[in-house]
Amino acid sequence: MPRCPNCPYKLVLLSSRPKYKCALCSKLYPRKEIEVKEFQEFNKRRRIEDAKIFDKEYKEHLARIKEIKKGLRLLFNGFSKTPKEYRKEYYEKNKEKILKLSREWKLKNSEYNLMKKREYYQRNKNTIRAKAKIRILDNPEIERQRQNRYRKENRATMRIYGMIQHYRSKQKELALLYLNNELAL
Repeated sequence: MPRCPNCPYKLVLLSSRPKYKCALCSKLYPRKEIEVKEFQEFNKRRRIEDAKIFDKEYKEHLARIKEIKKGLRLLFNGFSKTPKEYRKEYYEKNKEKILKLSREWKLKNSEYNLMKKREYYQRNKNTIRAKAKIRILDNPEIERQRQNRYRKENRATMRIYGMIQHYRSKQKELALLYLNNELAL
């Protein structure tokens, strides 16, 4: 149904005259002019719909062609390796060379490497700590062994720290005793 060009109200065709009349604003429009506009808008909508349908069908057509080409390639060439498989194979062949180059780069760029590690830790601090806590809770025996090994390896250092702590507490007691004696006098 045609609509008024001035307002979005529907137009009514008058039977006495070949004109349309708007029920809201009461303006009269020639029948031919309104029908031509309606036809043009209808054609415009249809062209847009047809373009969308064509795009959809064309994409489906391209997908079918791609599948057919892939099938033919597999038929005549056999299965090819994925990029991941090629990378893995290259790494296995050149493992020593890659590790050597990696070590050399780390030595040359140690400050940069350390800075990147620190940035990564700062960004992911909570996640790293949570994973460590979960690992400790899941494997308490391994964690206990690690702590025992650390104590055995650093026993002398721990004794020195213990002695320093002991002498500090004695020094504090003496200082407090001295202060109490000074205040009593």
